[in-house]
Amino acid sequence: MITLNRLARKCRETALSRHKITVHSSHRGLAIGISAEWRELMDAADRPSPHIGGWSEREEEAADIVISAVTYLECIGCRDIEQLIKDKVAYNERME
Repeated sequence: MITLNRLARKCRETALSRHKITVHSSHRGLAIGISAEWRELMDAADRPSPHIGGWSEREEEAADIVISAVTYLECIGCRDIEQLIKDKVAYNERME
């Protein structure tokens, strides 16, 4: 199984090759990309995705938000995305 850290590297490489980002993309520019994906999710319907079979438009757009977020973390140099998420989930569990 591919780890989230390796997947994040692949997401960044793909975003670079598709010219979604550049090696000079700023924190703000990357965050704006996440915001754009969120807006696409808001407009998505529950009908099947026209791009990937077996998933709805909403599921596809939510996945794009996750991809954008892990790409962001990779670009800003997060040393261990998996551990960060585990730590944040554990923190959220303690909060009530």
